[in-house]
Amino acid sequence: MRRWWLVVGIFALGIGLGWVLARRRPFSARLAWFLTLPGPRAIARPEELVALLDLQPGMYLLDAGAGPGRLTIPLAEVVGPTGSVTAVDVQPRMLEYIRQRAGERGLTNVRLLLAELGRGTLAALGPETYDRALLVHVLGETDDPAATLRELAAVLRPGGRLAVIEHIGDPHYVRYARVRELGEAAGLRLLQERRFLFGHTTVWEKPHDGATKGAA
Repeated sequence: MRRWWLVVGIFALGIGLGWVLARRRPFSARLAWFLTLPGPRAIARPEELVALLDLQPGMYLLDAGAGPGRLTIPLAEVVGPTGSVTAVDVQPRMLEYIRQRAGERGLTNVRLLLAELGRGTLAALGPETYDRALLVHVLGETDDPAATLRELAAVLRPGGRLAVIEHIGDPHYVRYARVRELGEAAGLRLLQERRFLFGHTTVWEKPHDGATKGAA
């Protein structure tokens, strides 16, 4: 019995230590393996994002805060050689991981950008360049979430879409009301929302006329 409690204690200590490490911003590249586990994969599956964003071959996608490329790689395969995925991350090790994985898959349509979101560095990509953008468990890691969404809105083409995904298991979780407030303030229109017990997904559209409207 004592041995069993010892195992439980070690397991709980491991979870607690993992939580403390995960709270560091940005999410450490040393924990990149964690993002490839079945749990994280189930929260934002590539096939679901393809449907949510209506992602099509030939589109240009921005994966903001791409991490180890869990979504970058499969979505680059979806947009194909006539499209492109730009993976943005603040950690060189994450981008190198993506570079290696893209090379292993023979992908030539993956661009890498070392940048911190919300600092205006995405302006170098050009205004209204992207058809689609992703922000998965990243908004709360940024120093200025409002500036981050404004920056993403600026690089989206009119009619372009942005998916923001938040899960309560993320130490940097941003609640739904706050995401909606920030999205509308950035001039985006709420196109679709999915709210569930442990988190939420919102899909935003950049209006053609610049007007901001809430979801019906």
